[in-house]
Amino acid sequence: MAETTTAAGPAPGAHDPRGRAATRRELLEAAYAEFLEAGYLRTTIAAVCTRAGYTRGAFYSSFRSKEELVAALYASANAHQVARIRRAVLGALDRSAAGATAATVVPAALRELSGRIGAEARWFGIVTELRGVAVRDDAARAVLLDAQEDLYAGLVALVEEVLDRTGSTLGLPPRDVVAVGVGLYERAFAVGEPDDDATAAAVAEATDALEAVLRAVTR
Repeated sequence: MAETTTAAGPAPGAHDPRGRAATRRELLEAAYAEFLEAGYLRTTIAAVCTRAGYTRGAFYSSFRSKEELVAALYASANAHQVARIRRAVLGALDRSAAGATAATVVPAALRELSGRIGAEARWFGIVTELRGVAVRDDAARAVLLDAQEDLYAGLVALVEEVLDRTGSTLGLPPRDVVAVGVGLYERAFAVGEPDDDATAAAVAEATDALEAVLRAVTR
């Protein structure tokens, strides 16, 4: 993978006129834009710095490498996705009738979100490229595996909360159900461009398939 070399930046207490948190946030935003525009492999630290309006020294005061940058971006994307799904699922749960189960609540919530999947589909394009790199790059592989576990953990916690509140159980470990669901949606995102009708149709089919799985394993 390109640009794995780390470099020393300013000392931890060095003056940062914009604030360390703001610097980090703006670098992440610039990196996301660069990844979308140029792809993960062709994006350089120099390009990220230029887009964000920072020097390489400022970059290295926040991130030790390109891998650490994408790991932070991945964590942010995971947190956003889990929070978005959580709001929808808990909202659907609050509105559900007595006797609702995970098999009815979760698909209903996901259908509410199905018209707004462009950001997730675009992010999946970056993830797909990172997976290709990870085949031969240990650092990329570590980022990918850690991020996948982070996403699964957030979704498993949500599934367990729904099970607890509805009094339902699953015939499979919640992590296995989450893995199936993530796989279904990732396949849907790969069908076409993020905002294509074909992608939207594939996402709807993924939700139908996940509902069938949940109905089969929910008790």
